[in-house]
Amino acid sequence: MVVGLGHIGLELLRRLPREYDLVCVETLPEAIEAARAIRGDGIRIVAGDATSRLVLEEAEVDEADAVLLTTTTQKVNVEVARVLADHFQIRRVISVGITPKGIEELSGLGVEVENIFHLSANALRNRIEQRTKAAHGIGLAKDEILEVEVHPNSRLTDKPLALLSPQRWNVGVIYREGNILVPHGRTVLRGKDRVVLLGEPRVLKTVAEMLTFSFKQFPLEYGPVLTAYLFGGEGLSFFAELAYVRASFPLDRAVLLLSSKARRQAERLRDLAGEAGLQGDTWEEAGDAPLAALSERLGQDPERRGIVALARPAVFEATLPFVLDLRRNRFLRSLSAAAKCPLLLAAGTFPYGRVAVPCVEGVDLQHAMETAFEMGDALQQETSALFVEPSKHLSTPEDEESFQEMRKTVSDMGFIYKASVQSRVLTGNPVKAVAGALPDYHLLVADTGGWKRQGWLRGALDPDPVWHVVRRAPISTLLVPPVEESL
Repeated sequence: MVVGLGHIGLELLRRLPREYDLVCVETLPEAIEAARAIRGDGIRIVAGDATSRLVLEEAEVDEADAVLLTTTTQKVNVEVARVLADHFQIRRVISVGITPKGIEELSGLGVEVENIFHLSANALRNRIEQRTKAAHGIGLAKDEILEVEVHPNSRLTDKPLALLSPQRWNVGVIYREGNILVPHGRTVLRGKDRVVLLGEPRVLKTVAEMLTFSFKQFPLEYGPVLTAYLFGGEGLSFFAELAYVRASFPLDRAVLLLSSKARRQAERLRDLAGEAGLQGDTWEEAGDAPLAALSERLGQDPERRGIVALARPAVFEATLPFVLDLRRNRFLRSLSAAAKCPLLLAAGTFPYGRVAVPCVEGVDLQHAMETAFEMGDALQQETSALFVEPSKHLSTPEDEESFQEMRKTVSDMGFIYKASVQSRVLTGNPVKAVAGALPDYHLLVADTGGWKRQGWLRGALDPDPVWHVVRRAPISTLLVPPVEESL
């Protein structure tokens, strides 16, 4: 049960597994509407004040495995916790804590408290799943110390620590079957071990997710369906690329949405799909506005998510004037945010034997590299990180520091994933250098989270490197959605 559907509560709904049976208590109609948009019919909402015993009884709070108090009003959280303690037998109560006094009151009522200044939706989710817990009370309080429960199916289990070659992280202690183990190189991690990790926070995040088996085979962390929007005019290579993607990744089916122009060519398009080997899939009519059509279909059924595919030539028409680049930029950003899954701009450059990740300003390098490595589980690919060395004459110390930091990130990711990555250092203008190197590759992997929101004048004065690399790419491009910020 989630009490309160503010920013934290709604973010929690996005992150909790779909198999959870959720009940929410909220008073504001707009918050209730937002919750239904996120979880659809898979959620029960009780409209009312959770400080009322009658409302909690109506919500059948006695049946809850855990009650999460996510409001940012301390009095509300304390009062709900007091009502729960006085009148109900609840297995677990977890709450946002705001002031030292409030945290003390909640703790005195037997509540597990997350300090709001250290809080993230992930932290609440992890407390429910009892897999990962940040040790906020010690160290620098920057998540550099984590306690993690090892999943039996983690790719790091049943391997000696020495074989894992930890870089910038380490295992401090292992709790196993009531015993405390001080690890050494020959120590083997086992499922259900609880381990304390120490190291750099961004590295620990990835290691913790691997140990808890949070990673799913790409793209199942988003969904199992390949959805393609057809503008009309798509050729055989487009359908052949769709067939390749569906055969390469664990996708249940493909859904092809037909615009009005595509409907007029439906017979030709079906013939091409059949010739490409894209058989037994669903064809549906859709509107002529791809953003609205895709948002509607994916919003109606989140299980349709997985990968959304568009023909790159249809999105990037070379004959359109410069000012329409802004519309393309906004369209792709908006579609990425609405779809909440990767966007494939198919250019026919498959199979994806060589994958490139641009290491330029604005890219979420860790997220892009993670995606490329996860794809490598299904593809026999060579992954390259494309760096651009700062100019000796124009760069600042901050530019050089950023360059070294990106190289360090790629090195860390390679160690963590046990994956081979080629670091290619280019020179010159970042956009021209990276775009000029892309013909040597088959797929570009980037994200949309760091794209600048700006008008045409500011765009001309302060270009967006990630966007311009994507715009100029002559190869198929996979745009991963931004990682939602923790609250």
